Amino acid sequence: MQPSPWDDLQTEGSAPQVMIDGQTAQISTGFNNQVILLQPPSSAAKVIGILLIIWGAINAIFLLLAAVGWSSSEIREEQGITTSNIILNSVSGIISVATSILGGIWMMNFQRKGVYLVLIGIIIGFLFSIALSLTGNTDAAAANADMNEDVVSGIAIGISAVCSAVCGLIVAIPLMISNNGLDDSKLFG
Repeated sequence: MQPSPWDDLQTEGSAPQVMIDGQTAQISTGFNNQVILLQPPSSAAKVIGILLIIWGAINAIFLLLAAVGWSSSEIREEQGITTSNIILNSVSGIISVATSILGGIWMMNFQRKGVYLVLIGIIIGFLFSIALSLTGNTDAAAANADMNEDVVSGIAIGISAVCSAVCGLIVAIPLMISNNGLDDSKLFG
């Protein structure tokens, strides 16, 4: 008589064999190389791109409000604003707005050139702030604070340098992430 295949009981004569081996079992995946798990790209570029677009829109509004304020000759004389200061501020503001919005759009689309465009805009804005500080833009502030004009210009340049460095680091966050999802687009070439 044959034993029933559904019977889990062992007969007394056949004890199971236990085998202990020091090697672990290798799982075959069908590939000869290591398996690399891909994760979705980081959304840091998209988030910072959206924030840059909002920042550019806010700067555009403030640039328009400044233009309204500059239209009054009494306000210009009271604050010591010259025509060259208005031109430098306007050009700096337009560059800031354009690079923030365009770079933000490119960063939202995971294009590396958006990061570079915004970084160049930050550097140009810093250079314009140095030019504004050295052209006598701080005369009224120095007179109100009873300080030397060169000291006030130095303080303004120092504050602008710190702010530009922090903004540059924030914009460069997508470049510091290993799985940033940015393409290999270049700004020039």
